[in-house]
Amino acid sequence: MSKTFIIILAAIAVIVLAAGVPNFIRARQTSASNAYVNDLRQLDAAKQQWMLESGKTTNDTPTWSELLPYFGGHMTNYYASNGVVVCPAGGVFTIGRVGESSSCAVDGKRVDYP
Repeated sequence: MSKTFIIILAAIAVIVLAAGVPNFIRARQTSASNAYVNDLRQLDAAKQQWMLESGKTTNDTPTWSELLPYFGGHMTNYYASNGVVVCPAGGVFTIGRVGESSSCAVDGKRVDYP
């Protein structure tokens, strides 16, 4: 093979990688974002179920230990020994009152469930 052919192949490979890597990174970030939204949705659903079953109001705030039975084992993977539930990326979930959205702070940025 000639040097020109190898250079052309290398240039094509660089172009393909330059186009593909940002898309791959974006897909991973979107996937992680979807996981947070799903976890926050489950957290808010657990708060609603807790409120209905224990006769509470939208102004009451449950504890993690009160909510864990409503997750079916999913959120128990994130339960830390200090009683805090961490996001998969190391952020911290905030329960909040039943009448307000839960949130997750990741790297100082709050991710809300709409």
